[in-house]
Formats: sequence, C-alpha cells, structure tokens
Amino acid sequence: MVRQLITRKGYLKADDAFGNWLAEVLADRLSGWNGKTRVYRVEPASHVVCRYEFPGTGLSVVGKFFGAPTGARTRYNADTAMKNEFSRLRRVSGWIRVPHAIATNSRFNSVLVTEYVPGPTLRELLDAGASLYDPLTGVAHLLRRLHDGTRVSCKRERDFAYFHAILDQNNLPDSRRKRFDRLLGAWWHSTRLNREGCTVHGDATLSNYLFDGGICAIDFEGARNHTHPVRDLGILAAELRASGGSISTAEDYIGHLLWHYSRSVEEFRRHTAVLPFFMALGHLRIARLPWRAAERDRLLAEAEACLGAIHR
Repeated sequence: MVRQLITRKGYLKADDAFGNWLAEVLADRLSGWNGKTRVYRVEPASHVVCRYEFPGTGLSVVGKFFGAPTGARTRYNADTAMKNEFSRLRRVSGWIRVPHAIATNSRFNSVLVTEYVPGPTLRELLDAGASLYDPLTGVAHLLRRLHDGTRVSCKRERDFAYFHAILDQNNLPDSRRKRFDRLLGAWWHSTRLNREGCTVHGDATLSNYLFDGGICAIDFEGARNHTHPVRDLGILAAELRASGGSISTAEDYIGHLLWHYSRSVEEFRRHTAVLPFFMALGHLRIARLPWRAAERDRLLAEAEACLGAIHR
C-alpha cells in the first residue's frame, strides 16, 4: 500500500440512516455534540474507509465498509469478513494495542466501526525522511507479544499455499514460474521452517502501524493462525527494502527489527535464516500491485534472489 492520504469529504446529512445509527451506538460519548458529523475518506484502502468526527466531543471513529471493496479482490462474503475482523481485533487486544472494535452492521455495506487512533503511519514517517528506529523497535515488541500470546502448531502448508496463490496473481511466464516452484520445493524440504506457529498480523506493511510515541497495529482482515511468526517480519522487511530509499539504511532497519524481535543471539540467527523466504513473499505481494508496475522486474528478481538463499 502506498502512503495513506486523508481527504476532507464534508458532512453527513441530518437524516442519514448510517449517521443516525452511528449516533445511537456512540450516544454515551457524544456529550456536547452539535448534531453535525464531519466525514473524511481514507485512501488508498482495499475497501471504502471513512473517518467520522463529531465536533465538540473530541471523538472520531473509523468505518470500514467490507461491502464496498475498492481493490482487486471483490468476490468474498462481506459479512463474514466484517465479523472476522471484529472478533480478531477483540481477541488480539489482549496482547497488543489495536483500535477498539466498537460495532458492526450488515445493513450499511457490512461496516466495521472502530476507534480512530491519531498519529502518522510508518509509511508517512519514512516518506517524510524521519528515522524509523524507535517505531520499528515498537513494532518488533508488538509482534513478539502477539506471536508469543497466540502460540499454536505451525501448519506450514498454509504458508506455502499462500505463497503459490501470490505467485498465481503475478502471472509469471512458465519458465520463471518453474524456477520459483523449484526454489519453493527446496524450502519445503529444508528444516529451516520447522517450528511452532502463531497468529500473524498477516498484512504487516508500513501503512498498517501507527506511531504516536507508541505503536498501534491496524487492519487485521488478513490475520491468520497456525502460521510461521517470521512471516510478519519478512513482509515488513520487504517493504523496507522496496521503499526506494538507501539500501544500506533499509538493511540497517531490517537488522534492527529482527534484533529487537529476538530474545537471544541464537534466535536472531534462526530468524535471519528464515527471513529470506518471507521477504520473497513480501516482494511478490508488492510486485502484483498495478501502481508498482514500473518496479515489477526488480521486485521479481529480488524475490527470486531471496528464495535462492536456501542454497547458501
């Protein structure tokens, strides 16, 4: 996802049915409200996402409309996706900071309403030239708490199935796809990925972590269970590597992330050995995006080189 932009859209009409429902849900928090609701559209996003501000109260909430997709994926059960993210946010809030899940409503394009958390995303900080060392320390600790708190068996076939699905979305020529398949086969037969699993954020991109002195993770639609914990680290590392900045700075950030996630030198070495597999996945996720088409060849080459680390 590219940098998150928030643009002003205006006000809800006084007789707006969604606005009336929202006011009912938030009634106990609207002391001092003048009856007007300011609306902002949050873009880009995989669905219509809006922020609703209630002047005079200091209260803002976010509505994510699963029934109004804006990305490539449009065929899914919107109600199920809405309910899944609501329950995931409630569940992981026991371990990490996420926006409070307030309510859902199937009648309004399967909307999920959460609290609004102010603060720039890591993507915005990176684009502004700010240092990411402190924010990445926070992300590393947040992911470690999430992963440690949700330990389960690792069903690595799920990670490989997802990898193949992302390859399918990249529509590679047969010869290149076969090279990727051979490399994936080598990883499958390796012992590097043999460890317990956990719940992963699933969409660990720079745009999905807010920094306001601490770290808040957003967007848990892609959260998955029984998954290797380094998947989150690898996807974030690929984003850092593909950010367009200095390669040496990106490598420093990646090392910093892994070091603060790891509890010992031995763990750091284990995570470093697995990281290329999930960095390859991260590069392929970016390569499929239409607005990164100009970088596609470089990203595919990076992904293939990362998988090739299995032979080193």
